[in-house]
Amino acid sequence: MAPVSTVVPPSGYFLANRFGRVFLASLEETVGRNGLNALLNLSGRESLITAPPPDDVQLTFDTATVSALLAVLELVYGPRGARGLAMRAGRAMFDRLVDGFELPTGFNPLAFRLLPQPTRLKIGVPALARLVTQHSDMAGRVADRGTYFEYTTERCADCWGRASKGPVCNLTVGLLLEAMSSFGRGQEFRVTQRECRAAGAAVCVFQLDKEPIA
Repeated sequence: MAPVSTVVPPSGYFLANRFGRVFLASLEETVGRNGLNALLNLSGRESLITAPPPDDVQLTFDTATVSALLAVLELVYGPRGARGLAMRAGRAMFDRLVDGFELPTGFNPLAFRLLPQPTRLKIGVPALARLVTQHSDMAGRVADRGTYFEYTTERCADCWGRASKGPVCNLTVGLLLEAMSSFGRGQEFRVTQRECRAAGAAVCVFQLDKEPIA
């Protein structure tokens, strides 16, 4: 089997090394250590098995590494299996990101927890976009559309260099699902990807419904 690195070449865009460590740890939690090592080998990123990125905020973890590993995940598990696994890894990323980076809400954690749920959502979702923007070459932005938030990602690591017939950014969907649940005190919310760069869009766009799922 040819390494998928030939399909997803270096991007020239980067994540903070700590961000990359969070991704790898979350993927390992989802597929196990042996599973992660297999994905790294198949994607041509086997050097990360013995030399993971350092725990710092330097922007040297290539965005294409995320995309290549997710492409291999789909190759190994099929589209449906990979979708579930990527979403689980994305959900596992949220707490690690909050622990590894300060979520820029403007409140200390205790004060933020005491805010009403609608306020937590209104502050928390843009704060997550700012965290991603500050610690990667991805650019996240949020627009309030009344009944939902529109979350847009430029230079999305999920799908960089990939081509598909439909949305494939399931890692980000999982991250947003867990963020909404955390901001919403454990309730679940619907997150839908509406546009995907891999499917020909200029940017990746997600809809985050404000009302929890009954």
